[in-house]
Amino acid sequence: MARILVVDDNSDIRMALTGILQEAGHRVVEATDGSGAIDAVLSSDPSLIFLDAAMPGMDGFDTLKWLKSHPGTRSIPVVMLTVLSRVEDRERARTLGAFDYITKPWEDGELELRAQWALAASKSPARRIISEPELSSLVA
Repeated sequence: MARILVVDDNSDIRMALTGILQEAGHRVVEATDGSGAIDAVLSSDPSLIFLDAAMPGMDGFDTLKWLKSHPGTRSIPVVMLTVLSRVEDRERARTLGAFDYITKPWEDGELELRAQWALAASKSPARRIISEPELSSLVA
């Protein structure tokens, strides 16, 4: 299916995400921090990125800002996956260009659904961010 980049400084989270996404048929590339994510994006050309916000060094917000400011990476959908659950964090991610925002721990089936949705929307000329209630109604 798609090549997905998973960026998280926690090896257990990376392993869990990789397993879930590979089981769903995707190829997965991993990075442990923001600078590694940029290198991985440039070398592997992913179709989707799952990006942790809270990482040492170049955090997820700075990484997202970099990705969305460069023409070659701007169109890759980025799903923030983080323990940061404040409204301010969600708003910051969306302002910087995040396609979606998931808080840890995620629900069973949520990653597969969000990946499928982001990949489909990235191919659509009418891309838009839907609200949490709209997404909930899709899975209900």
